[in-house]
Amino acid sequence: MHLSLAKPPLLPSLGLALMALGANTARAEDGFHGLLGAGIAYAPAYDGAKERRTQFMLLPDLRYRSGAFEASTTGGLRYWAIDKEDLQLALVLGVDSGRAEKKTKGGLGAEGSDRLKGMGKLSATAELGLAGSWQGLGLPLSFSVMRALGSKGHGGTHGTVEASWPFYSRDKLQLAAELGVGWGDKRYNQAYYGVTTAQAARTAFKAYAPRAGLHGLDLRLNGHYQLTERWSLMGSVGYHRLLGDASKSPLTERKATPVAMLGVGYKF
Repeated sequence: MHLSLAKPPLLPSLGLALMALGANTARAEDGFHGLLGAGIAYAPAYDGAKERRTQFMLLPDLRYRSGAFEASTTGGLRYWAIDKEDLQLALVLGVDSGRAEKKTKGGLGAEGSDRLKGMGKLSATAELGLAGSWQGLGLPLSFSVMRALGSKGHGGTHGTVEASWPFYSRDKLQLAAELGVGWGDKRYNQAYYGVTTAQAARTAFKAYAPRAGLHGLDLRLNGHYQLTERWSLMGSVGYHRLLGDASKSPLTERKATPVAMLGVGYKF
C-alpha cells in the first residue's frame, strides 16, 4: 500500500490522494516505478477559507526502491521496517509544504489567499516520523505521526488516522469510502490555525492560541476505473470539516466544505 500524508494545505493533499488512488496496493518491487497523474481539484484556498478554487494539478509519483529503502516524490524517504501484506510500518523523512500568506500565481494555478496578508509565510518543514497500515480486520487502517526537524516551519508534531472501506470491485471499476481524522500538537495547530500577538498587530485578526487536539475530519468516496493496463481514471468527492479549536480560529470562515477531484494517471 502506498501511504500518503494528509496535511492542511488541501490542494496538495488532494493531489496526494489522486496518486494514492492509482497506486498499486501490492508490495513495491525493487527498481524505478511510479505513476504520472494530472487532474482538476476543487477545494478551499486554505483550510477554513470561504474562497474556493478549481485548480489544475500535476503531481508525478516517482519512486525508487532497493530492499527496505524507498525514495518517492510524494512520500519522501522511507525505510520499511515491516512490509507484509497485512501489516506495514515505515520510518519516514518527509516535508510539510507550508502555507502562502497571500494569493500568488504559479505554473499550475494560484495558492494562498489575500485574506492571510500580514500572517507571514509558513515555510516548508522537514519532518521525521512513522507511517503504517494494517488490514487485519478486513478494513484497511493507516496512520502517520510526523515531527518537525528544527524550528523552521510549523515546528510541531501532527498525525492522521484513516480507515478505508472498499465496498465495490467489479471488472475495471473500484469504489471505496474513506474516513480520516487529523491531530496536531499546540505548536502545529498554532502555526496553521492560531494568530500570534505580532500577527494580530499586522492584521485585522484577534490573537488566538489553539490547544493541541483534533483539527480536521474527512469523508471521501473514491473511484478508480482501469482504462487500459497502464492508464486509469481516478476521482474523489468528499466533505472536509474542521474540528476543535481549529474550527473556532479567527482564520476560519467556514467550518465545513465539499472537496472534489478528477484525474487521469499512467502507471509504469
